[in-house]
Amino acid sequence: MTKHVRKPKLDNIEKNKTKTSWLTYIYVGNTDGVFSENIRRVFIINLFTSVGVLFTFPLGIESLIEGKVVLGAALILIAFLYATNHIYLRYTHNHALSGNFVIYPLYALMIYLVYTGGVKGTGHVWIFCIPAVSLFLHGMKRGLVELSFFTFALIITMFFTDSHFAEFGYDPVLKTRILFSFVVVVFLSGIYEYSMSRFNQELKETSAKLKLVAYIDALTELLNRRGMLQRLETSSYHNFHLLLADVDFFKRINDGYGHDAGDYALSQLAKIIQMSIPEGGLASRWGGEEFLIAVCDCSESEAFALAESIRKDVENYEFEYLDQKFRMTLSFGMATMNESTSLREAITLADSRLYGAKRAGRNRTRKN
Repeated sequence: MTKHVRKPKLDNIEKNKTKTSWLTYIYVGNTDGVFSENIRRVFIINLFTSVGVLFTFPLGIESLIEGKVVLGAALILIAFLYATNHIYLRYTHNHALSGNFVIYPLYALMIYLVYTGGVKGTGHVWIFCIPAVSLFLHGMKRGLVELSFFTFALIITMFFTDSHFAEFGYDPVLKTRILFSFVVVVFLSGIYEYSMSRFNQELKETSAKLKLVAYIDALTELLNRRGMLQRLETSSYHNFHLLLADVDFFKRINDGYGHDAGDYALSQLAKIIQMSIPEGGLASRWGGEEFLIAVCDCSESEAFALAESIRKDVENYEFEYLDQKFRMTLSFGMATMNESTSLREAITLADSRLYGAKRAGRNRTRKN
């Protein structure tokens, strides 16, 4: 029998294409799934500009039809500025400058709408979108300063000019209600923006701590295996001498003095290693009682001398935990990572030489 393979339905394919095209439009090209702070701002600003075009352009056309040439021209100009801003944002992703192109024309447009009444005397209803946009784009401090100036301009426009309120027969108390309502919206928007900024700050701090935990060994405060690999794989250097060290008979220390003493010994050992490595060198707790050291800008003989120096320092160091004193030794395996030997190959080679040093009697360094 012929086995039929089910093909994707055409409508599902079209839906996926439509979704992808919309995401590309909204994120102005950012569709890799990484929602960073910069991409979030690009995303929101692009939504502001898109909504601005969708509202101002039709209202501008309506105003021109009704014979309000100045208002219609102003609205269409704003729509043109926002459309241009979208193009600028797509090619530069400069959300800081792009945000200014959103908010400052919006300030001017709102004051103009309050003064003229906009379409059929409804211009003042649009001012309540200002606080949220201003605080998002410019943050709490700068946003509140700008909103203070805008509120002052609003008071001048409503109470000390021949604005549209008398023309459309509104009750005189409406201007006071509009002002109070606007101040309340500013207050509520400020509370929301403050809580969001605090949340984002705490989120960044938590993320930084988690990243630190992911790459740092808690006991020794050296890089852990993941952190060491990440640093080596992303380093601009291509030549590293790797020194893989293992504590000799570490189980005897845990069994004879306790695991707390063993942890103390590893932390002290990490300090000795950290103080010994040259600038640009890396040290990590590779796992258990193993440590991996990576040094660059030195010869093989200098790297071997470093391993021997650390080995002798540890051999001569007397560890003291509470009232217990003991000594430890290290065995080293050495290998070089370069153009012909990959990182993984060099680590495997260093591990093989380490166990060669163990078999040869421990407390020594093997480089071949």
